[in-house]
Amino acid sequence: MKKFAILLFSFMVLAALSGCATRRVVIIESEKPAPPAQSHGQVIAAQKHVDNGLKQLNKGHYKQAVDQFHLAIGKDPNNWEAHYYLGLTYQRWKRYNESMDFFRLAIDLNPRDKVWVSKVRLYIGITFESQGRYRDAEREYQMSMSLNPGNREASERWERVSKKAKYKENERYKKDKHDHDDDNDHEGERG
Repeated sequence: MKKFAILLFSFMVLAALSGCATRRVVIIESEKPAPPAQSHGQVIAAQKHVDNGLKQLNKGHYKQAVDQFHLAIGKDPNNWEAHYYLGLTYQRWKRYNESMDFFRLAIDLNPRDKVWVSKVRLYIGITFESQGRYRDAEREYQMSMSLNPGNREASERWERVSKKAKYKENERYKKDKHDHDDDNDHEGERG
């Protein structure tokens, strides 16, 4: 009995020293990832929709392509290719805000593949460039190149868009300076 009491006392001391009596478990809720496809059959069906969407995209049938990519995502919400091609379809359709959403989702679903993320960053840059947002495009091209230094298209586009951004800033400066000079001229007329 004395051995049992010593053993029990030892466990209690050990528990107190290890802090397990005062440990708290904190559960942090975060955004839940998209649920996986329900079955292998749904993954295959999703891929068929992606293939059909690509055919429609290549024909320039954007509405039909969008429908196919949405069907693919409905079957397999984690299909990063479907999100990417949906973004690409919206980009070509000049629906830029929607394209950005799906490009970003494509990155979120496959963030570890640096070559893949580099490709998506390139297309985000192209989207910004199409909107005349040259500094944002420049940043995306730089990220694309940092992830994949061999991304030649990102490098070429970065050089071109950097020149456009500088030109746009110079034009804005000239306009602001001209507007300011006009204001000073009008003040002189009043005085």
